[in-house]
Amino acid sequence: MLTRRQLLALLPAGLLLPSGLARAAGTPEQRFLFVYVRGGWDVLSLFAPKFDAPLIDMEEAAVAAEINGISFVDHEQRPSVREFMELWGDRACVINGIEVRSITHERCRRILFTGGSGEAADGWPVMLAANTLTDYRLPHLVLSGPAFTATNASKVVRAGQSGQLGSLLDGTALDLSDQIVQLPSELSRDAQRSFLESRLGAFAASSPPGQHQRFASLYEEGIANARALSGESVRLEPTWDGCNRDLASDMMVAFDAFEAGLARCAITETLGWCETGWDTHTNNAQQGIHFEQLFAYLNEAMADLSTRQDTDGAPLSERVNIVLLSEMGRHPQFNASSGRDHWTWTSAMLVGGNTRGGQVIGGFDDSLGGMPLDTATGELDAQGTTLQPGHLGATLLAMADLDPGDYLPRGEQPLLGALE
Repeated sequence: MLTRRQLLALLPAGLLLPSGLARAAGTPEQRFLFVYVRGGWDVLSLFAPKFDAPLIDMEEAAVAAEINGISFVDHEQRPSVREFMELWGDRACVINGIEVRSITHERCRRILFTGGSGEAADGWPVMLAANTLTDYRLPHLVLSGPAFTATNASKVVRAGQSGQLGSLLDGTALDLSDQIVQLPSELSRDAQRSFLESRLGAFAASSPPGQHQRFASLYEEGIANARALSGESVRLEPTWDGCNRDLASDMMVAFDAFEAGLARCAITETLGWCETGWDTHTNNAQQGIHFEQLFAYLNEAMADLSTRQDTDGAPLSERVNIVLLSEMGRHPQFNASSGRDHWTWTSAMLVGGNTRGGQVIGGFDDSLGGMPLDTATGELDAQGTTLQPGHLGATLLAMADLDPGDYLPRGEQPLLGALE
């Protein structure tokens, strides 16, 4: 029995519009899950063990460590970070020394996700979602976090901070209405089904030989997508873990969408422990608490991802690239309130998919500025290039088998050493 929601879900499949019949099949593509740390993380609490730099204040009781080729800041109160490096470090690539060229949050976010500060630009997830061989129902699924668009706004599907999209699809949003709303009767649903079947019959009768099976397949696909979107295979509403939005649950929702072939990209964000934020102008020790929770969630999500398969039976973990990033870093020295102020240099981390793991690309000097490197080899080079967000974007485009030169007007080159 078709509901009105299921009938509407069939429209993109081309059952009611002949122009929608052509659909590129494509081969399984790399997917991208962006985990955005809102507010500016402290790279000195994780990615930059600069204990020998006299102008840099390091956290007490922290030590330098290296596991699976990843150099990092270790602390006894952050066991989940060490666990991640032990379990997944060989699949992770840290990129240090990215210059965001600003210290204001919104400007930095735009630069980080688009490579520039102008208004008219698609973010990396939107570019990736818009340039595919597959007709995804949810090209870029925004569970939470920013989405910058210019020419491809139609590729962005926002779940809503409280999962409003899911409640609209399954009809429960009507329960929140101040007005009395009557759902379609069984008679109405019968009429909808009869109409759809008559249209299918008309298409089949006027189609070339062999097309009837295609219509039938599209019909079944539309029903399956309607069920997926209404929560039977993808649950869009967030889960709360005490005072925290459960980041691992959000990541698993994205995996559900990837596994069902519904999305190419997704994004979720973290505001830290109990949503207290990463913008630690006071009490920078809070960064350690945030990192511990972030990596505990990440470990849980990675374990879940390792159990999943893509639509062709291949391990989904080989197709999903997780991108951790934050719009800025923190100042190398503590301020009078034991916090750190804004800093124009940051880091990112890529995990899984076709990432070449077990390595750190780039670096920080003794003033916590980014060090130039050779983008082709990833080796530090005094005559090389200082990393910009555009280099991160170029790397992601290259991971997706897209030519960065077609999308980046500044001509940034990908970090080829980050690609498997």
